[in-house]
Amino acid sequence: MAELEMQNMKNTISKILPFVIIGSVIIILSSLHFGWLNSFFFDAEHADVQGIDYFSAPKSYLNLLEKRSMFDTWGGATYGPHATWYLAHPAFSVFVASWFSFFSPWTSYWLFVIFSLAIMVFCGWLIANTTNDLFKKQLSFFVLLCAFPTYWLLFVGNIHAPLVLALTLIMLGIFDLTYNENIETGNAKLLSGLLISFFTKPIVLLMLPLLLVTKETRKTTFGSLLIYGFVSILFIVIPILNPEGVGLGKILSIDFEFVKQHMNIYKNNFVLNEYMKDNSMHWFNLIAQSDYKLMHIDVYSLPVFIDTIVGHETAAGIYKTPIYLSMILSLGVIFIEDKKIRLENTLLLLMAIPLTFFLSYNTVWEYQFTSALPMVAMLPVLREKNVFYKKYIPILFTIGLFFCLPSLYFLVRKSDFTNNDLTLIRLDRVLPALLLFLIMVFILIGSMKRHIDLSIEDAPELN
Repeated sequence: MAELEMQNMKNTISKILPFVIIGSVIIILSSLHFGWLNSFFFDAEHADVQGIDYFSAPKSYLNLLEKRSMFDTWGGATYGPHATWYLAHPAFSVFVASWFSFFSPWTSYWLFVIFSLAIMVFCGWLIANTTNDLFKKQLSFFVLLCAFPTYWLLFVGNIHAPLVLALTLIMLGIFDLTYNENIETGNAKLLSGLLISFFTKPIVLLMLPLLLVTKETRKTTFGSLLIYGFVSILFIVIPILNPEGVGLGKILSIDFEFVKQHMNIYKNNFVLNEYMKDNSMHWFNLIAQSDYKLMHIDVYSLPVFIDTIVGHETAAGIYKTPIYLSMILSLGVIFIEDKKIRLENTLLLLMAIPLTFFLSYNTVWEYQFTSALPMVAMLPVLREKNVFYKKYIPILFTIGLFFCLPSLYFLVRKSDFTNNDLTLIRLDRVLPALLLFLIMVFILIGSMKRHIDLSIEDAPELN
C-alpha cells in the first residue's frame, strides 16, 4: 500500500516537475536582466559584478593576438566594465574563449550564458539517459537547473560549466564500466571528462591516484595525462602561445615559498609581476592560494567557516585531512578483488573527492557548488542499481538538495554582518558538503573493510 502511494505521488510530481524546471530557467534568464533574484546574493546587492568572472576569458585571447600575456587581464585595451583575473588553462583561451572574443563584451557575455546553460542542460540529459524512470530523469534536470549556484554561475559568467560537464562525464564513464560493461563508451566518457577538466580547471588532479591504481581506468587516465602534458608544454615553450614567458629555466627554479610570497594575487594587491604573466601561472596559482585565507563574505570554504566561528585563524594544514583521507581510500580500492564492488567504491569515491575542494581549499565561491550538482543528480539513478550503499542514498540526496537552495544570506541581508551572521550565511553550503563527505567516507571504509577482509579470508592458506 505504501509503495502504491509513493508511486502515485511520484506520478503527480512528474506531471508538475517539467513546468517547474522550465519556469525556473525562464526566471533565471529573466533575472539576469531584471535582477529579480539579486536579494539572495550579497555582491548582486552591494556591487556591480554581473559578468565579472567572464570578461577576462575573451580578453585573454585578444591579449594573445596583441602578443600580450593571456594572464595580463588588466593590461592593454579594456574589455568589458570589470574583470577578475584569468586563471584557466591557456588552451581554454585559444580553443573556447576565442569563439566569443570578437563580439562586443555584453553580447559575448550573453552568448556565453546560453553556452553555459546549454552545458548544464546537456549534463542533465546525460544523467537522465542512464535510467528509464521518468521521475528520476526529471530529477536530474531539476537538480542541475533549479539551483541557486547555477544562477550565480551564469550571473558572474564564470567558466565553471565545462568543469561540471567534466565531472558528469567522469562519473558516467565509471557508471558505464560498472553496470553496462561498455568498456569503449565508458573509457571515452572518462577520457573526455579528464581532458575537459585538465584544459579548464584541473580539479580532477586529486582523482588521479584513484584512477591510476584502478586497473579498469589506468590506461585511459595515463593516456589523458600524456595529452595534457604534451599540450601544456607547448603552451609553455612556444613563444607565440606564451608571449611574455619568463623561460623554462626560471620556471623550474621557482620554489613553493617564492610562489606563496610573490605570486599571490591578493598579497600583490592585484599587481602582476613577470612570473604571473607566464602561462605557468595557471598551475602556480594552486600553490599560491593553498594556505592563504581570504576572509570575505562571499567565501564559502570550511577553513573560513571555522575561522569565523572561533574568531581567529586556525592552522591551514588540518583542513588537508579530507584530501589525505581520499588518497588513503584510493589505495584501499586496489585490495578489493570483486570487480563490481571495486568499481562501485571507485565511483562513490570519485563523487566524494570534489567535495574536498569545499573542505580543504581556502577560497571557495558560491558558483563552485555547481560542481556537486552532478553527484546529487546521480544518486537516485544509483539507488535503482541496488548499490551496496543503497540505504544511505535518500539521506545523501536530501542533504545534497541543500546545494540547490539559496544561501542563508537573505535572512541577514539587512544586518551588520557580524561573525554570527557570516556563520549563518555559510551554514547551508559548508555543512552539507562536510556531512556528505563524512557519510561517504564512512560508507567507503565499511565497504573496504568488509571486502578486503573477505578477500583475505578467501585466500588459500600457506602451509
